[in-house]
Amino acid sequence: MRRSLVFGLIVCLALGLALIGCGTKKAASSQQAIEVSKTLQTAQAKVDYLLQQAQAFYNSKNFQESVNVAQYVLNYLDRNSQEAKNLLEKAKSELAALAQKKLDELKTKGILSK
Repeated sequence: MRRSLVFGLIVCLALGLALIGCGTKKAASSQQAIEVSKTLQTAQAKVDYLLQQAQAFYNSKNFQESVNVAQYVLNYLDRNSQEAKNLLEKAKSELAALAQKKLDELKTKGILSK
């Protein structure tokens, strides 16, 4: 009896640790992050996970994925999330700066008229 109880506790602990480790891994895409969030129990857990993912995308300079995730949070989970609004604003600003840089490069190369 005791042996099976200890075994059960060890299995539960191992599964719990595996789930915690999986939850902190950066998703490959915003769509994957959104799909993973749908498996979480509460709306707050979904928001927290997605905001972590949006920040991870932002930190890795994958600004469009960050925008996608932050926009999803605002549209479907928490329209008042200040953290999602801030991330969305920062990521959109970075995208605009990258677009302007590319435009300037094309003008410098004479591909576009100044």
